[in-house]
Amino acid sequence: MTKYILVSGGVVSGIGKGVIASSTGLLLKTTGLKVTSIKIDPYMNIDAGTMAPTEHGEVYVLNDGGEVDLDLGNYERYLNVTLSRDNNLTTGKIYREVIEKERRGDYLGKTVQIIPHITTAIQDWIERVSKVPVDETGEEPDVCIVELGGTVGDIESAPFIEAMRQFQFRVGHANFALIHVSLVPDMHGEQKTKPTQATIRDLRGLGLLPDLRFSFG
Repeated sequence: MTKYILVSGGVVSGIGKGVIASSTGLLLKTTGLKVTSIKIDPYMNIDAGTMAPTEHGEVYVLNDGGEVDLDLGNYERYLNVTLSRDNNLTTGKIYREVIEKERRGDYLGKTVQIIPHITTAIQDWIERVSKVPVDETGEEPDVCIVELGGTVGDIESAPFIEAMRQFQFRVGHANFALIHVSLVPDMHGEQKTKPTQATIRDLRGLGLLPDLRFSFG
């Protein structure tokens, strides 16, 4: 059974979730485990290819031609793996997939909604991609690191947060862990933990309890 580690962020974006996700994967790989990674970007764009660098940073191009978030470049270098465009999941990709299914009649006339259709599609995507071999062994990965872009509380992230809440029950608590990365600002030489307390409280209110927390000042 594949193990899943979700890396989320709070207080501010761009705090270093990608480095934490990559480093966690590398530590696991040194123990002999096979590791893959998925980056979730909760924007409506299909991919980063048409976005200006000033919007989301430089685009990273994968072997299959996928134009993705630069974090996937970090994953490939840290873990020595070859990822595909499916390892970058966006809101645009999920909505397109669900709408195409609705147009084909796959939902048999049901009202298509965020819950359960979008959240189930997210879980199916993650489970499918997590089993794709990414290294020279050609074997199924043992661990999948899932990085959720943005911060907890963003309206764009809400469907993904709910999907991961459900996913922990789908795969079992023994196969799911959550790392939360947040900011602890320094004010006049004193570290202020209230913002981190608030973001963890928000996360718990959404049904996810961090197993490990990293804070940066």
